[in-house]
Amino acid sequence: MGKKNLRKSRKKGLPPGTLVYTGTHTSVRVAVHTMRYNDAECQEQHKYHSDWRPSPSYVLWIDVRGLTDTELIERIGADFALHPLALEDVLNTQQRPKMEEYDQVLLFVLHNLRYDAASSELRSEQIAVFLGQHFVISFQEDPDDTFRSVRERVRQGLGRLRRKGADYTTYTLLDTVVDNYYTVLDDIEGALSELEDLIYQPTTTNHIKARIFNIKRALAHFRRLLMPLRDASLRLYRTEVNLIDDANRLYLRDLADHVIQILDGADNCREILSGIEALYQAEVSNRLNNVMRLLTIISTIFIPLSFIAGIYGMNFDHMPELRWRYGYFLVLAFMAFSAGGMLFYFRRNRWL
Repeated sequence: MGKKNLRKSRKKGLPPGTLVYTGTHTSVRVAVHTMRYNDAECQEQHKYHSDWRPSPSYVLWIDVRGLTDTELIERIGADFALHPLALEDVLNTQQRPKMEEYDQVLLFVLHNLRYDAASSELRSEQIAVFLGQHFVISFQEDPDDTFRSVRERVRQGLGRLRRKGADYTTYTLLDTVVDNYYTVLDDIEGALSELEDLIYQPTTTNHIKARIFNIKRALAHFRRLLMPLRDASLRLYRTEVNLIDDANRLYLRDLADHVIQILDGADNCREILSGIEALYQAEVSNRLNNVMRLLTIISTIFIPLSFIAGIYGMNFDHMPELRWRYGYFLVLAFMAFSAGGMLFYFRRNRWL
């Protein structure tokens, strides 16, 4: 919570449209990869070159990794007439997934996710994709290249990327991120299965409680990102701007279907976790009952023994058994027989 408040305070008092990076990757060196391609050829540069302009003869894709260089981002925005509020959303990394229209430019914001099995935490990276006339501009917060596979497909001319327009490239980028959600969902399901097995093992209860809490928090984070993403993907499919070819709307509908399917899977995981939590509470209660039963049996066994010992511990002068030669051994034998009889009774009734 403190980190979030710190990020928000960086923009306090600034006018709308001011470009301030609010994320945590402040030491990341910005890398730019530019590609322009069509069905016949593909050219690329490892820097931003303002001379490469959108053209009907090819698709221009600019990929920016790292958001710390606000001057570069502002220059790209000026060259492609990107709205300052849209650029502000790119740098404000606490955005909900959304789709917005800005004067013949579409902005789509979503988050790339990774599930950390060791800490049971969900780590996210904000990704923003602009779609304009014959150009696509993507911004990745993390230096790791999420779109490496897409770039390789463009180089090798695999699939439909080189034959279709900028709208299909945008779909491919979004689909790459959404497909990664299936991996996240599989990782969470694996963690739930492992947690279910862990309940019946003699593990410390604090460890299991912490795992349940962390997975529940990760699922809540996952669903909090999926629900607006579902709405944004459906809105992208239904939008009537001329930036999207009608032939490519089927792919956008498929993208929205994938998001809905993943959201259903997250809901199913939440129900499974609720069942595991109830099972854990029942197992803890059962263990406590077993301990209480054992203590009760021990107390029950020692009650008559204490009673006998208490009788012969009284300080009266005239007690007939005190003068018996074998009185001590007879009392011990009776106490042992009493304890043994109760143990036999408890075991016969399967209380032990």
